[in-house]
Amino acid sequence: MRAQTLRQYLSVHTWAGIVAGFALFVAMLGGALTVFHHEIERWEQPATRHAPLTLAQTEQLAEMVREKYPAAREQMGVVLPNHSPTPFAYWQQPDGEWMQARLRLDADGSAPSLVTGDARPGLSATINALHYSLSIPTVGLYLMGVVSLFYGMALISGVIVHLPRVTRDIFALRPGRNLKRFWQDAHNAIGVLSLPFHIVFAVTGALLCLSLPLMMAFNVITFENKLMSQIPQITGSVPAKVAPVDGKPLDLPAILAHAGRAAPDMEATAVAWSRYGKPDAVAEVYGEATDSLGVFAAVAVRLNDGQIVGQHSPGTRDANHAVLSMIYGAHFGNFAGDAMRWVYFVLGLKGAVLVYSGNLLWLESRRKRNTAIQPANLRWMAKATAGVFLGTCLGIAVAFVGAVVAPGATALSIFVATLAVSLGIAAVAAPAVAATGLLAATALACLAIPVADAAFTSDNLVNSMAAGDWVLAGIDLAAVAFAAVFALFARATWRRARHGDPNSVWAHPATGAAQTSSAASATNNAATR
Repeated sequence: MRAQTLRQYLSVHTWAGIVAGFALFVAMLGGALTVFHHEIERWEQPATRHAPLTLAQTEQLAEMVREKYPAAREQMGVVLPNHSPTPFAYWQQPDGEWMQARLRLDADGSAPSLVTGDARPGLSATINALHYSLSIPTVGLYLMGVVSLFYGMALISGVIVHLPRVTRDIFALRPGRNLKRFWQDAHNAIGVLSLPFHIVFAVTGALLCLSLPLMMAFNVITFENKLMSQIPQITGSVPAKVAPVDGKPLDLPAILAHAGRAAPDMEATAVAWSRYGKPDAVAEVYGEATDSLGVFAAVAVRLNDGQIVGQHSPGTRDANHAVLSMIYGAHFGNFAGDAMRWVYFVLGLKGAVLVYSGNLLWLESRRKRNTAIQPANLRWMAKATAGVFLGTCLGIAVAFVGAVVAPGATALSIFVATLAVSLGIAAVAAPAVAATGLLAATALACLAIPVADAAFTSDNLVNSMAAGDWVLAGIDLAAVAFAAVFALFARATWRRARHGDPNSVWAHPATGAAQTSSAASATNNAATR
């Protein structure tokens, strides 16, 4: 390939990565943790860790919502206890506003009351929202779709740029004084070895985030404005028309039993009622199929007699539902058990390191080799790298602590406040000082997670391990491991700042000043001789 063409691909690779990098880091880190969404959801709710709400209480929740909010009789869903320790209901009001509600129990478990508002647990839901929309309402989802496209562009152009030497350097990892070469080796190795998975992440992420705009475009261009009315049938299992039948609505256990017989390999996670109390009422049971790449499945049960009126699950769905389900399963990695979830967790963390190392390479490639004062654009990029990337790590760690220390505060507010403080520190301090401080603070915050768990709940790491509760123990152990990793990074960053190349944006200001002073003294001494 011509040198000019390679330079063009390198430019595309660099700028696609820089433009999308900050959002990608947040999404990758959030995505890695979202793999264990349900485990985090259980950990963050001490009151229901060992006694989640029952199916009967979930049905009671649905009945109370229907009684208080008539609009919920037309369309309402509930998340089941096996999917969330604190089930919640969701429905849409006549004015278009989406509502949520959950049960609040007395200390003795009696006299439940209805609590409306954001009924989903704060921490796990916030991490998930950071992954798919940066927790930005409405436009965040579409923004991440565009970011996914940039990510795919960066991956493809990166492969083309590094393909000539990939066979020679793919397993090379050369630490030493040449830090640019070390980060280049790490960046290339992670990018190439995990390339197939990250291409899947980029493609499926773009499809999931941009599906609505794409359908709106095809609705006008190809389907003569007839597509949007078919969306419920395209994405769900309820047919456009259901033959009416008289009868008493089935209760929740009966609905799940009928769905279970129709799709025995599906684990039900939620139920949605439509037109409750009417002859054509339907309950749609959503779930995840086991041993299938297309994990998402649904069964539509006619509510008054239990007749199966629609279904899409492995072996009984059309090509459209199969493709949609495979996109979902391939993106979240829940198609092959816990082993695949750990693979996706590691790949998500590798993606975050890939983006972070890309920023470091950009800075290292453009710094002035013979001056201690680096250009302003490099200094501010280094500040942004420290503030956003490391501030995100610190914000998530503090949000974990806040989940048990301050359950009344929302995880998003804790995260945003911590990130804002991190950005402020990065803006006023030298990049090396900010990076070292934020890494050390993140290590302490991670260490505080199991400490807070032991101090503010009835559980602790030792007891959880002794009881064989590896969900609770695993989160505390992971926090300790991350604390050690961030402490090592803080130490390495500090050592580089003090003893590394002083002509670097990551050098400590005192180091650069000392070298400048020494050089000036040497010049003066030479002039006087």
